[in-house]
Amino acid sequence: MIFLRSNTNYLFVFLISIFAFLINWFSANTGVMPIDTFAFFDTGYSILNNKLPIRDFWIFTGIVVDYFQSFFFLLFGESWKSYVFHASFINILASLSFYFFLLKLNLNKFYSLLYTLSFATLCYPVSGTPFAYIHSYIFSLISIFLFCIGLKNKKSTIWYILPFTFFLAFFSMQTPSSYIFLVIVIFLIYFFFKQKNLVNFKALILSSLFLLIFFFFYFIFTNTPFENFWYQYILFPLTIGQGRLGSDFDAYVTLSSQFNFGRLIGDFKFIHIFYFPLIFFTLRSFLKKENDFIKILNLIIVLSVLVFLFNQLVTANQIYIFSLIPIIASILHLNILKIKFKNIFIFLIIAVCFVTIKFHYRYNVDRKFLDIESVNKKNAINAEILSPKMKYLKWVTPYTDPNEEIEVIKEAIQIIGSDKRKKVLITHYQFLSGILNEDLNLLNRWYLWGNDTHPTETHKYFNFYKKMVNENMKRNKIEVIYILSQEDEILFKHVKNYFTAKCFNSKNIVDNKFSYHEIVNCKK
Repeated sequence: MIFLRSNTNYLFVFLISIFAFLINWFSANTGVMPIDTFAFFDTGYSILNNKLPIRDFWIFTGIVVDYFQSFFFLLFGESWKSYVFHASFINILASLSFYFFLLKLNLNKFYSLLYTLSFATLCYPVSGTPFAYIHSYIFSLISIFLFCIGLKNKKSTIWYILPFTFFLAFFSMQTPSSYIFLVIVIFLIYFFFKQKNLVNFKALILSSLFLLIFFFFYFIFTNTPFENFWYQYILFPLTIGQGRLGSDFDAYVTLSSQFNFGRLIGDFKFIHIFYFPLIFFTLRSFLKKENDFIKILNLIIVLSVLVFLFNQLVTANQIYIFSLIPIIASILHLNILKIKFKNIFIFLIIAVCFVTIKFHYRYNVDRKFLDIESVNKKNAINAEILSPKMKYLKWVTPYTDPNEEIEVIKEAIQIIGSDKRKKVLITHYQFLSGILNEDLNLLNRWYLWGNDTHPTETHKYFNFYKKMVNENMKRNKIEVIYILSQEDEILFKHVKNYFTAKCFNSKNIVDNKFSYHEIVNCKK
C-alpha cells in the first residue's frame, strides 16, 4: 500500500496513456469519410519524398499535421496503423497535459484521473484519425493549461514553452488557435501592467523571436516562396471566413444559418449543463470581490469555452469540443470545494460519467463522424483487401456499397500502378501514393469544387492558384491526369480549367468514378 501511494502518479500516467491510445485506436478503425479521413495520409507521404506543403501543393490548413504524419510514417512505415498511431499519440499528449494541469491546480489525484479518462474518451476518438481542427484545438488547450499554470506558479520556464504550443496550434489550423491567442494576449497585457513581471515577459519575447527566426529560415532552406504561404494560409482562408460571415464568396455555411436556438442550445446542451454553473461561480467570485487564483481561472475557462463554441458553429465541422465537458466540470469541482455543501461534487462526477458514456457510444461506437453516422457498419469489409498497408481498417463509407467501392479502387490501383508516365491523381481517396509507394503529385489537400478548399474560377485568387498548379505540372513533367471519385463527386469539367493545357485524350474507365486525361499536342 505504501508503495502504491508513493507511485500513484506513475501508475495513473501509465493507465491514462494506455487508455487514451486504445480508445482512439478502437474508434478510428471502423468507417471512413474519405475527404476528411485521408486528408493527411498522402501529404505525410509526400514530405518523405521531398514534396512539401505550400511549396508543392495547395493547402489552407496547417502543415504541422502533415509533418507529424511524415514522422510517424518514418518510424512505423506508410500504413493505416501509422496513421492511427499519430492521432492516438496526440490523444495521449492531450490527456496527460490535462491530468498534470489538474494536479497543478491541487485537485485530488483520483478525481483528476476520472476527469482525464473522460477527456481521453471525448477528445480525439471522435475522429480517430489526424484532423487539423482537433490538432489546433488540443494545442490551444495545452496553451491555456500552460498559461494558467504560469499565472499560478509564476515560473519563467512556462513562458518559454507557451509560444511553441501556440505555434503548433496555429500551424495546425488558423482557428480556434488565433481566437484563443487573442484571449490570452488580453490577459497577458492586463497582468503585465498589474505585476510588471519583466522576467516572464522577456521569456515570451525570446521564445517568440526564436520561432520567428525558425519560420524565416524554413522558407529559405526549403525554397518555399513566402508568397505561397501568404496566399494559401492567410489571404485565401480569410475569404472563407468572409464568406461565412455573409460575403459574396461561395460559403459552405453562413453565420446566420448557424446561430440559431437549435444549434446554440440543442447541439451543445450537455456542455451548457456544466458551462452555465461555471458562469454563475465566475460572476459570484467577482461580485464578492474574491482575490484568489480560482476567480481568474474561472474567467479564462469561461471565455475560452465561448471561443471554442463560436469556432465550432462557424466552421460547421464535426463536433469535436465535447471534451470541454470534463474540463469545465473539473474547474466547477474546484469551485464547489470552496463552498459549504462540498459533497455536491459527487453529483458532478456522476453527471460527467453519464455524459461520457453517452457520447462514447454515440461518437466512438456508432461513429457519428460527419456522414458515417448514416452508414450500416455491419457492411464494413477489411481494407486489407486493397493493400496490406491498410490492415485493421474496417472499410465502409457514406457513398455506396463497400464491395463496389473497393473494386473500383482496386482497379484504379492496378491501372495507375502499371502506368509509368508522370501523373497527377485527383481524388478524395488521398492514400494511394502511400499504397503504391509512388509520388502521384498532389495538387491540393482537398478537391471540393466550391471555394472552400482552394480557389475556383469565381474566386479572386484563382489566377494565383492556377499559376502555382501549372508551374508544378511543368516542373514535374506531368503527362496524364487521373481522377478517382465517388459518383459525380469530382468530374473533369470541375478541374479542366485549372490547367493551361487545352487538349486531352480522355477516357472514362468507370463512368463518373475513374477516368484518365492524357495531355496531348493540340496540333495532332
